[in-house]
Amino acid sequence: MDIKSAEEAKRRLSQVGIESAMADMAVKKMPQVFVFDELSSSNQWVVENLQLLSAHEMLCITDSQTCGRGRAGRDWCSPAASNIYMSFTITTDRVPEIASISLVIGLALVKSLSKMGIDGLALKWPNDVLLDSKKLAGVLIEAKNYNGRLVLVVGIGINVDMSAGINLQSELGWADLSAVGLSAADRNDIVARVYSEYEQLISQFLDKGFASLREEWERHDAFMGKSVKVIENNKVLCEGEESGIDDRGCLLIKTDAGVKAVHSGDVSLRIKHEN
Repeated sequence: MDIKSAEEAKRRLSQVGIESAMADMAVKKMPQVFVFDELSSSNQWVVENLQLLSAHEMLCITDSQTCGRGRAGRDWCSPAASNIYMSFTITTDRVPEIASISLVIGLALVKSLSKMGIDGLALKWPNDVLLDSKKLAGVLIEAKNYNGRLVLVVGIGINVDMSAGINLQSELGWADLSAVGLSAADRNDIVARVYSEYEQLISQFLDKGFASLREEWERHDAFMGKSVKVIENNKVLCEGEESGIDDRGCLLIKTDAGVKAVHSGDVSLRIKHEN
């Protein structure tokens, strides 16, 4: 194997690498791990293969996506051997506070990456993780009914190495983990750490509700106390001072008419001076 091939092999995602890292982190409920070189999207693959669900949840990771999606069908830049595109299932007999699931996942991302020594992380309601005020990761959640149970398909995209001049557009600009010392070769470990942290938080969430995590989420709130506007269908829904979230995960905006609680839906949160 030549030097170039050896480097590509090191950067490659692997089922064995992910499962080994999860075992080291003592993940209590190991999922079924599926790793692919390329998919249209990891979320779509999980949705189309729910028949594989067993006593164990599913975790799908792909090296690249041809039709990666963010919220509201927006494209998610998905080049090969560079970033993390992962999706997993949450199967439950009862309907949890679905609107706040993305907040739980975002918190799991911040906590897991912080434990890897990454500073400057913050959360942007409802589904973005920021690094030094720029977009690092996003969360997409789809709810499906399968065999009489609710299955949530959680998709996560994390920018790890965007050094190849990738054209990625974001209203906040983008950040990646290579700027703080990680690389594509660390992706197996990052996936395992994120899932391990998620497993701990989701157990608390399903047992005690989002109220038990609200204050911790707010400690990482990037826009707390700032003048913001909430955009829905290209129109300003409301504007005022961002005042954190409530026990259901709704965003609280202090307006001239009082405090307004905003549900996630298809809305965008922006600093007031932005277009």
